[in-house]
Amino acid sequence: IPLLQYVQDMGQEDMLLPLAWRIVNDTYRTDLCLLYPPFMIALACLHVACVVQQKDARQWFAELSVDMDKILEIIRVILKLYDQWKNFDDRKEIAAVLNKMPKPKPPPNSESDQSSNGNQSNSYSQS
Repeated sequence: IPLLQYVQDMGQEDMLLPLAWRIVNDTYRTDLCLLYPPFMIALACLHVACVVQQKDARQWFAELSVDMDKILEIIRVILKLYDQWKNFDDRKEIAAVLNKMPKPKPPPNSESDQSSNGNQSNSYSQS
């Protein structure tokens, strides 16, 4: 598991691992796992956890031979997800979705059904 290895390598397992795991779990609500390899997602989540915990890991990240531009792309997606969650208003969004849904048609009147059914049965009985 890349995340566990990275956190152990940093020597900050107790401080960073729980938060980094939560961030990894949140990434499954995006398409990141389809676009990037797991080690890059793990590094991005670890980077976000370091920033949140105010852990200076610049030197550790600088020693990695990884495309930091790709890691930053992943971080942007994660931050955008959190921004969407922060600004999401359940009542407003759900009301808008419900308004777009087609309304069910009311059932036909029972009186008109009986008269049309009665006429049909009479015509059949006469023949």
